[in-house]
Amino acid sequence: FQTIADRPYIYDMDFHEDLRYLYLQLNDAHTQYYLPTCYQNVMIRQGFGPVGWGDTPENFQIRISPYFPDDLVDWYNTNANINLPDYSNYTIKSINGIGAYDYFMKYANTSIGMSKDVGTRFNYALTVPEPRDDITVIQYGYWQQRTHRNPFPSTDAIEYSLVSPSGEAVTVVLPWTFKALKTYADQQSWLADYYAPVAEFQPEHFVAAADTWAERERAGDVLSSVKQSFMDIKTPKARSHIEEHKQELLRTYFGADAQDMTFTLLANSSHLTFWQLSDNKTFVMYLDTMLPGKFSGFYPTLLQGFQAAADNGLTRFIIDLTNNGGGNICLGRTLLAFLQRDGWAGEGQNWGPQDLPLSPFAEQMIHSAVDNDIENTVWSPAFYDNQNNVNVPNNDTSYLLPGVPHLRGGLLRNYSKLLHIDGCGSYGYDLTPAIDFSPSETIIVTKGLCGSTCALFANHMSLYDDVRTVVLGGMPGRPPMQYSSFPGLQVLEKNALFGQFYRLKQNVSWVPYADIDPNDVVPRVLPTKADFRYCVREIYPPEADYDTKPMEFNFQQATYHYYNNELTANYPQYVWYQILDLFSS
Repeated sequence: FQTIADRPYIYDMDFHEDLRYLYLQLNDAHTQYYLPTCYQNVMIRQGFGPVGWGDTPENFQIRISPYFPDDLVDWYNTNANINLPDYSNYTIKSINGIGAYDYFMKYANTSIGMSKDVGTRFNYALTVPEPRDDITVIQYGYWQQRTHRNPFPSTDAIEYSLVSPSGEAVTVVLPWTFKALKTYADQQSWLADYYAPVAEFQPEHFVAAADTWAERERAGDVLSSVKQSFMDIKTPKARSHIEEHKQELLRTYFGADAQDMTFTLLANSSHLTFWQLSDNKTFVMYLDTMLPGKFSGFYPTLLQGFQAAADNGLTRFIIDLTNNGGGNICLGRTLLAFLQRDGWAGEGQNWGPQDLPLSPFAEQMIHSAVDNDIENTVWSPAFYDNQNNVNVPNNDTSYLLPGVPHLRGGLLRNYSKLLHIDGCGSYGYDLTPAIDFSPSETIIVTKGLCGSTCALFANHMSLYDDVRTVVLGGMPGRPPMQYSSFPGLQVLEKNALFGQFYRLKQNVSWVPYADIDPNDVVPRVLPTKADFRYCVREIYPPEADYDTKPMEFNFQQATYHYYNNELTANYPQYVWYQILDLFSS
C-alpha cells in the first residue's frame, strides 16, 4: 500500500491495476479489487479459445478449440481477413515467442487470483466448456477474455506459432478486440461511470444493499444469478462444426461403443440439470452456481430430478460442480439438508465451525449491535448459533469478545469463538427427496474451481459424509490437486459491507485523503465506482480445535485426479462415463 501511495501515476488505469494486482496475489476470489464501471464496460477478447490435455509437461498439448463466438468470427473476417474456424484443432506451439505451456502457466501464476492451487488456475486460463450434452455452453477462459478480475493486455496483438493437423507450420497474428458494452457520448458520460454519484454516498443506498444481503442469507434463494461470460455460438455452421468435431473424437476414443454412450435429460432449469447415463444405473446432477435465483425453477427441478431417478431405479449419483464459483451459503446448506438422509454420517449436521476476525473496528461494531439491538449483521451476536446449535442472545458478547488468539501470516490476532449462522439452510429438511443415495455411491466432480459456497458444500460432503471427489485437468506432472477453491466462507461486496457499517451507526462518509484521521478505525466509502470484496468470516474442518487451520489454508486433495484427454478437454460430460468404474455397484 505504501508503494502504491508513493508512486507518481501518469495514467489512472495504472493505479487501479496496481490495486487489483495487490489483492490478486492472495489467490483468493473472496478478497479482490475491481476497476471502476467505465473500465469494466470494455469487453476485451482474443479470437482463439485454447484447450489443453496431457499428463506430463512433455506430452501436454494446447490446441485451438472448435469454439468461436459468432461476433468474433465476423470481426476478424471483416477487419483482419482471418477466418477463425479455419484454425480449429491447430496446435499452439508458442505465443509471442514463448512456448505455449510456459506462457499459459506464467499467466495462471501471475494473472489469475481465483485459487491457491496452480492446477486450478491453469485450468481456468484455458477455455472451460460446460458438461452439457443438450446445448453448447462455453465459458471463456480467463486468458481469452479479460474480465474485471484480470489485467488488460500488455500488447496490442498476439502472435501464434501454430502447427496444422497435417503438420504444416503457420504463424498467425491476431489483434486484441475491444467491444463497448455501453455507448459513451462524451467524456462527461464516461466520468459518470467513473465517479460515484452523490446518491451512492447516501446511507439509504448502502442500507438497501445490506437489507438485500440479509434477506438472501436467510432465505437462500432471492437474487437472480450473476451472469458469467459465455460464448455466443448460434450459427448453424458453427454448431455443425462442433458436432462433427465431437463425433470424430468419439470415434477415435470409443469406436462403435460411442453410440451407446447416451445422456437422457431428466429435468432442467436455468442452472440445474439432471441426466441418466446409458448404464441405467447412474444419475448425474450438474449445478453451475449456488445462486440460481428464485425464478430459475431450482427447487421444483431438484424435486423433479430426484423423482425421475427414483422412478427409473437409479442407484449411482454423480454431482458435477464444474464452473460452480459459489453463491448463497444457505442455498448450499439447503442442499446438504436435502441430501444428508438415512445412513449418511453427517445426517442432521448442517453447519460447520466458523469464526470472525476481530479488530478495534470489529469490537466497535459488536458493541453497537448490542447497544442498538441490531440482530441482522455479521457483527451481531444473534446472527449466530454456538457449537451446540443454540442461538446466541444478542446481548451476549461472550462468543465474539474478547476472542481467541490465532497466528495468521506471522501475526497474532484475536478471533471469535466457533459459531455459525443461525438457522441457515434448515428448510432443506422440509424437502423430501424421492430417493436416498448412499454416500458410498456418490461422487463429486470438479475442475478445482468449486469455490465459496460450492467449496462449503463439497468439503462438507467429503469431510462429514466421506463422499469421494474427482478433480479434472490441472498442471501436468503434478498429481495432487484440490477439488475446491477459496473456501474462506463469508464474503461481503462493497455496498453490502458499507450498508452493515451504516446500520451499526458507523460514520463511513467520504473525506479527502489528506483529511483522513490516521487514528480513525472506520473505513470510508470510495469516491469512484470501483468495487471490492472482503472475506469476513472463515470456516474450519469438522471438530475443529483452536489450533486447527481454517479451510482456506488446508489442501483439500481430491480422492482421484483425472487428466484430460482430447475428448474430455472439449466435451467434459464424457468424464461421467470415464469414472463409472469407481462405483462398486
